Amino acid sequence: MGKKVWGCLAAAVLAGGLPATGAHAQPQQRDGRRQTPQEVQRGVTVETRQRPDFDPLGVRLGGFRLDGFFEAGAGYDSNVFGRENNVVGDGYATETGSVVLGSDWTRHAVGASANVDARQFFKQSDLDWTDWNIGGFGRYDIDQRTSVQAQYRHYREHLDVYNFDVQQAGIFRPVPYDSDEFQVSGSTTLNRLGFTALGLYRTYRFENVEIGEGQRNTSSNSFDTMIGAFGTSYAFAPGRFVTGQLRLQDIAYTDSAVRDRDSFSWVALAGFEYDFDGVWAGRIGVGWQQRNYSGAQFKTLEGPALDGRLSWSPSQLTTVTLNVARTIEESIRLDAVSYIRTTGGIRVDHEFLRNVILGAELRADRREYDRPDSTATDGVVQLNGRWLINRSVSLVGSYAYNRRIEATGGAFEFDRNLVQVRLRVAL
Repeated sequence: MGKKVWGCLAAAVLAGGLPATGAHAQPQQRDGRRQTPQEVQRGVTVETRQRPDFDPLGVRLGGFRLDGFFEAGAGYDSNVFGRENNVVGDGYATETGSVVLGSDWTRHAVGASANVDARQFFKQSDLDWTDWNIGGFGRYDIDQRTSVQAQYRHYREHLDVYNFDVQQAGIFRPVPYDSDEFQVSGSTTLNRLGFTALGLYRTYRFENVEIGEGQRNTSSNSFDTMIGAFGTSYAFAPGRFVTGQLRLQDIAYTDSAVRDRDSFSWVALAGFEYDFDGVWAGRIGVGWQQRNYSGAQFKTLEGPALDGRLSWSPSQLTTVTLNVARTIEESIRLDAVSYIRTTGGIRVDHEFLRNVILGAELRADRREYDRPDSTATDGVVQLNGRWLINRSVSLVGSYAYNRRIEATGGAFEFDRNLVQVRLRVAL
């Protein structure tokens, strides 16, 4: 249902809170110097590797550390409306920023952060959007193995104009919404057993969208959701776990006219998390999911559930990552309530030079609707590069080709080309 709406929950409970343990490799020569143990230990990828010569230092404030960056640039979108005919292209300015204040204590933790992401088109100003979020968290460590955490965050986000649900709803502008999220979680380990529990309450408040002289009543899609999740794991060897997860979700719409769209869902997954040899590592959860609706006219939506990730590091300079997921998500269409979404992708990150990081990614996104019976499959190919000029300044460039490979139910196929160049300044 748009970006970042449902994807944050599975990873939070899959591992059950158990720490991964791996041996350190011996330091090696690299670019005329010896690598540190932190750079070559198990689990470190091209993206997560520390680079002492180029990593921002942040600002120390007593027992806290302040980190942040601001990124600005320009880009071009060859098909801003995601159309098959009457294609319109436009350039745009883009800005992204983040600031994070976190404690640097040996026990317990508190922190706060704020993020903003905005885009202004040169000609199609109706498509401008500004997303932002702000929030904080606190963690209480009962002992070395047990902790509880609470957090709150407010979001201001949008659904893109080329989103399949937005297009099928006959809307040709971004659909903005506000969201408040409250979350409490806890984790503990007992010998080889790990347990994680999570409770989440989140609101979604959509704004009505003006189209010509009229207005589309998208606010009727506003709803509240409560999620409870429990995860467990058993460590049969360092870095190797058997995992299980159960997640329950209740969705209640705020508009009484559409309360028959209210639903209750459950997802059960079983699988493993495995560090094979320091070169291959992955996790997989396979199970079943089901969503039942208040309205008798809506058929129960059910099917296999899947959440997996595989990482391969053929060398210390290259990381290949594969991921796949199958979930049930909510729709803003009047003629559809939910759909089954299957996503998958492969990404390659390569350290061309110590301060030049290259990446390539291939992704696919398929949506299956039961009422009405329709499908849509989108594919994305993306290339990007980062030039770390020094600790504070870097240059980022990217190119993406988006294509709707297949669509039924009256939807159309299209393709888009996007190019961006941005300059980042970090603390």
